[in-house]
Amino acid sequence: MREKRNLSIDEINVILPERLKHFREQKGYSLRDVATLIKKSPSQVSFWERGLNPPNCMDLFKLCLIYNISLGDLFPEINQNHKLKREELELIKKYRNADNDVKTTIQKILKFTQK
Repeated sequence: MREKRNLSIDEINVILPERLKHFREQKGYSLRDVATLIKKSPSQVSFWERGLNPPNCMDLFKLCLIYNISLGDLFPEINQNHKLKREELELIKKYRNADNDVKTTIQKILKFTQK
């Protein structure tokens, strides 16, 4: 059985925004769609996805219900024995702040190298 661990605040601040956006896009929802479903403004949902202001617990639970996911889906690392290294966190931050052309190029490189 794998040992559960706590994620650091820095890890959560990097991981959560990206995953919220990923699951919203996976469901095909716009920011406005999600905002309407949880009775928040689209800008508030955008803040969450950009890491500017994290959702409170109730809003996080609502998002999980809307996306049909669990908190474990948002944080699978809790069930793993490794911790993100500082370099990995920095790469994630840089990716998050990159423009769409850079992100598309990185995604193509990763797809190519995983074949």
